[in-house]
Amino acid sequence: MRKYKAIENGIAKGDIKALREALGSISYTNRDFSNGEFDEAVEYVKSKGIKIMDESLVGDPAISSQKKTFTDADFAKAIFELKKNFCEERIEDVKTIGRSLYSKNDESVEKTDHHADTGSNKNGQSPNVSGHQQSKIPMVLGLVAVVVIVVVIISLTKK
Repeated sequence: MRKYKAIENGIAKGDIKALREALGSISYTNRDFSNGEFDEAVEYVKSKGIKIMDESLVGDPAISSQKKTFTDADFAKAIFELKKNFCEERIEDVKTIGRSLYSKNDESVEKTDHHADTGSNKNGQSPNVSGHQQSKIPMVLGLVAVVVIVVVIISLTKK
């Protein structure tokens, strides 16, 4: 597992909020959860005796239980909810949305609003757009979110 300074600092201080922020941020680095980094980081925190997990879902139901198609905003909201209520249901919600939106297989493309186009072909892509070409807006939003999260984590670790 890759070492994260924010996670190490959170463990050292026993700072659950900072750890949840750091773990949520990992979701942005591998949005389709294909490399296992998120799960490894969660297990690492647990192995250090930190009670990072909430026992059950609190508040609004999981986004993936309410919708069949997702957007980048749904992914960001699911991560936000996960950071507040770090439980198995929220983790699965983030993973479901992330895999649906960002997985490289053709099946996920059909299931999402993110890739849909009114003039789309059976793969959910416009016939005038190559399969690998995507809007730069989600990438920019993701980068902005990561920068904001890093700034928050840095400010929390300085306290």
